[in-house]
Amino acid sequence: MIVHGFGVVIGSGVTSKGRLKVYQGVIKTTVTPDIGKTTITIEDNEESMKKAILIVSFGTTYPETRQKNIAAITRQVRALYPDVLVAEAVSSTIVRNVMKKREHMDAKSPEEGLIKLKEQGATHVAVFPTHVIDGIENHRMKQAVEEYRLAFEQITVADALLTEPEDYTNVAKALWESLKEETGDAPLILMGHGTEHAADSSYAVMEQALRAYAQHPVYIATVEGKRTIADVIAQMKSEEIVNTKVIVAPFMLVAGDHANNDMAGEEDSFVSLLREEGYAPECILRGIAEYPAIREVYLSHLQKAAGTLFADITTKNRTGILYGIGVGSGNPKQMTLQALETIRACDLIVLPAVSKEECYAYRIVEQVCPEISDMPLLCMPFPMIKDEKKLELAHRRIYETIEDYLRRGQIVGMITIGDPGIYSTYLYMHKRAGRNGWHAEIINGVPSFCAVAARLGISLGEKNEEIHIIPAAYEVEDTFSYSGTCVYMKSGKKLNELICALRRRQEKTGNIYKVYGVSNCGMPQEQVYYGLDELENAKGYLTTVIVKTCTE
Repeated sequence: MIVHGFGVVIGSGVTSKGRLKVYQGVIKTTVTPDIGKTTITIEDNEESMKKAILIVSFGTTYPETRQKNIAAITRQVRALYPDVLVAEAVSSTIVRNVMKKREHMDAKSPEEGLIKLKEQGATHVAVFPTHVIDGIENHRMKQAVEEYRLAFEQITVADALLTEPEDYTNVAKALWESLKEETGDAPLILMGHGTEHAADSSYAVMEQALRAYAQHPVYIATVEGKRTIADVIAQMKSEEIVNTKVIVAPFMLVAGDHANNDMAGEEDSFVSLLREEGYAPECILRGIAEYPAIREVYLSHLQKAAGTLFADITTKNRTGILYGIGVGSGNPKQMTLQALETIRACDLIVLPAVSKEECYAYRIVEQVCPEISDMPLLCMPFPMIKDEKKLELAHRRIYETIEDYLRRGQIVGMITIGDPGIYSTYLYMHKRAGRNGWHAEIINGVPSFCAVAARLGISLGEKNEEIHIIPAAYEVEDTFSYSGTCVYMKSGKKLNELICALRRRQEKTGNIYKVYGVSNCGMPQEQVYYGLDELENAKGYLTTVIVKTCTE
């Protein structure tokens, strides 16, 4: 088998352990010999129950964005601190009441969260706010902490996202790098909440930091603050930015009510006002916590605040391990027992995608390993670009995030479709981990071209036939001189080019090719194509094409 590489090809491919941690204690098993009875008891581990983290968010009444943002932060916190009791609180009374009415969820206020932790035996607590600015909500939370300070031996509070001068620089970099591809050449307008508090000035400072870093027209308007969308429109006109496309996105933790209505709604919204003024707005409905780089800024605040508070429970003589886990091409029944066992043994699962909903590998695993939904997940999208400098920077940032968990003795598994050794994003992490002295291991999966050949009922190679595995970015014209079987992986974007090239080759040489194609092999939306004519109807990134020279 001959595998061909061309430039840089990016594929797609990324709790506590699979152990019950509802109660933090030591499980003991006792066997009574005379009657053969087995008794399971749980002994309280007072040390593990002493330390706790309370995550405080304003909250949202939109369950979907709550999962993508607040829950994503919570999962990461639990992965970073597996031996610490982690609880959540919602600072908004209105949001708590709506959650109880609509979802029957009993969300706790910061005060109630602290009381509950005290009842659970916590003595050392780190309070972790996810508020964007140090405004009214954050100050109310800090007042609650002061009221209960004497209830604990030690309690510390992490900073809001924008507190210290360096926060603005870090957030500007994280936010722009997350949005610049979608923004392109268009002006970017971010919607902040705004406040009557003096901290409202944070938005103006943030706008300046974004402009300085991005070297791009970026604006921040607020819903309830001093600077409005009308002010931004006036500034754009003064800068001669008129009658053009603009990108509008939330500068809020979640894309909830404000984002859906005040920003993207049809009436009295940012979008409607922009249209009235001749602009063509396009909305990005994502909370900022969906961006891994922003979550890392938040978590850096927690790590700084926690400091020595949790220093004694980070590694505990454990050595971090990194696994690249192949989950097959799409059919969950193709997952190996080794892959399942490894996933269940992990403290953290890395997904190479923006969210678990957009991760092919996650959707495969959850069908046979539903417990993955309760595991800490780290979403780290890999950029689909060929600029080597930008790729190097992106890969380094992703790896540094993963390595932070390895230093804490975490077992980290990155799941990928197919096999991690074949054009997989995991390999970039694997090499770096190895160079830095970490144990990194590949867990094989069924590669797509093997699954496709099996689905078609054909051989990839017989006797002395060569098998050529070719990435979609390869110059297909250069491959027609290869003998045997050519497999074109992830051909979606190059499919039309490949079909046209094959037709030209047939007309020029008189050679006849047997052409097969399968899109989304093993998945519910699987499609099979025979011949070039049928292949023209193929769609989707995950399309594998097999070409054989007809010798009969």
